Amino acid sequence: MGTPKVSVIVPVHDCRSTLERTFRSVFDQTMPAGRIEIIAVDDGSTDGSGEELDRLAVGRSGFTVVHQPPSGGPGRPRNAGIERAAGEYVFFLDADDYLGPEALERCCAMADRNETDVVVPKYVGIGRKVNPYLFRETVEFTTIHDEVPNLYGSITALKLYRRSLLERHRIRFPENVLSGEDQFFAVRAYFEAKGVSVLSDYDCYYWVDRDDGSSALQRGGAPAADYFPEIRRLMAFVAERTGPGPARDRLMRRHFGVEVFSRFDQRYQGFGPDERRATRDGARELVERWATPEILERLNPYNRLLAHALRHGLDDLVDEAARVHAGEEPQLVVDGERAFAAYPGFRDEALGIPDEVFLTSSPLSSRRTLTGAEWRDGRLAVLHRAGAVEGAAGGHRSELLLRRREGGEEHRVPFRPVPADDALIAEIDFAATPLAPGRWDAHAVIRVQDRVAGEGRLVAADGVEPPGARITAVRGGRPVVAPYLTKSVGALALHVGGKKAGAAPATPAAVSAGPSGTLRIAATLTTALPGGAGDRVGVRVLLRHRESGEVRAAEAVAAAVPGGVDVSAELDLRGARRGAWDASYEVAVDGAKGEFRIPLGSGDAAAPAGRRGPRPFRTSSGNLSVQVGGAVVTRLRRVLSRRS
Repeated sequence: MGTPKVSVIVPVHDCRSTLERTFRSVFDQTMPAGRIEIIAVDDGSTDGSGEELDRLAVGRSGFTVVHQPPSGGPGRPRNAGIERAAGEYVFFLDADDYLGPEALERCCAMADRNETDVVVPKYVGIGRKVNPYLFRETVEFTTIHDEVPNLYGSITALKLYRRSLLERHRIRFPENVLSGEDQFFAVRAYFEAKGVSVLSDYDCYYWVDRDDGSSALQRGGAPAADYFPEIRRLMAFVAERTGPGPARDRLMRRHFGVEVFSRFDQRYQGFGPDERRATRDGARELVERWATPEILERLNPYNRLLAHALRHGLDDLVDEAARVHAGEEPQLVVDGERAFAAYPGFRDEALGIPDEVFLTSSPLSSRRTLTGAEWRDGRLAVLHRAGAVEGAAGGHRSELLLRRREGGEEHRVPFRPVPADDALIAEIDFAATPLAPGRWDAHAVIRVQDRVAGEGRLVAADGVEPPGARITAVRGGRPVVAPYLTKSVGALALHVGGKKAGAAPATPAAVSAGPSGTLRIAATLTTALPGGAGDRVGVRVLLRHRESGEVRAAEAVAAAVPGGVDVSAELDLRGARRGAWDASYEVAVDGAKGEFRIPLGSGDAAAPAGRRGPRPFRTSSGNLSVQVGGAVVTRLRRVLSRRS
């Protein structure tokens, strides 16, 4: 096939169900197939992944499958791929993830254009968070020594590398390490590269969190005995390549905040005594060696407390602080112009820990607990429970902050106490303040003495679920708002005016069809419009032919009812084109207009089965479609018994 432009290296271990999607994304690249070499390394899979790789490689000359015994981590299979690679570049792709169609072509073109050795592709998190700050803009050329963009926001190996860089400096992955093995690889490549590019104007890499929680990090990561020696080696390398000062502090601060102190997050609660001891000892060595005051002063209070406790041998305090951090947030104590996160040990005379350890010099980034969300009289009521604020002269107040992901637009609603309860409530009136289309994240903000003392996402308590979508006022776009919980942390967010707004804001339709060619549809649309909803909502029923796109429409009769609008419509399908027609509501509210599919109940029965007349049926997505002429290809389900 000639010399490939890029070798895509994929380590594989027991992930058979995702392989088709992963490799299909490589097969479907816009770069010619002859310029792409695929090297898949099966690292002792036991679920049939090896056999699936062999099947996918059949008939593809540029697809090599390597089978090797299990090695205990992705380092060895990646190294095996590097040794076999022939491309000018190598790209590391994990077997759970997939690429945008233009990813390889764009990354290689960027490296060619700028003669850079590393290209950082834009990541899209699927069920996981990614660093948004690194990808604010495309940067053609930068180095690890530049503060902006912060390349240290991404030290995963999932990037494009010039192969000659890896060979010239013998950059390889540590082996036999379950997690964290790619950081030293990526950091070495950053330092040795003559230049790095950041590609931010195209969604290149879809980074997927496993739904079953079976990834190495989801299961707790590498044990401390394997993990901390690698982090020690990484930090020693950084110290060797940078002199004391702001540049080293910036890089080391990331390693303490992300690689070291992250081991004391929720996972720490599941560690046994030996693993906890090894985690404390491993972190303590790094703190004593490299945690300077300049590094610590810009970390959060929890990290500073861990560093202090580890350095002074207060292991019981480490465990107690980790327990508090994993549960309810610590109390916020305001003293004059300063606020403190009152973790265990705060102002304990026996311990004598300086107040500065607990100081929240910037807004406290912490979680607030969402205890409920429901629609009330056309408004979305949001209930939450926040940590206590102590010593706040003049009191404090809380706000619900809605922040739009696209552009950062903000909308604030005050919280008020719920009588005879520990919760606070805020009600969003969409009719009074329509939100622009997009995704809005919900935050709770505490203000003390007219300054922000704390801000955090509203993370749902166990068992709390958001209410369904509603038709309401939207500033342009589809007039639908759908509350939901984010996949990453289960925090409240709103999908406003988009096409994918969750469950349709309507009851399952009652549908009847007659042999004369008419179709009657009736349902209730759920709204969030206090009073006079029927006067503000206009509804049409649309049928769109799947193949031709032809549309037939009928005005619906709308009547306001508590919490919604009853609608009914009759469509004349006499002489209609044969084939399947998909049914939708077109809804208009205060100038905003959009449509959504008409839902149909799963247990409903098929309409007339005769050959004449339209025949409604339920799609696999639970929506109404209508067959005109001929047999319905799929098994028809009865929608409702015919009504006269």
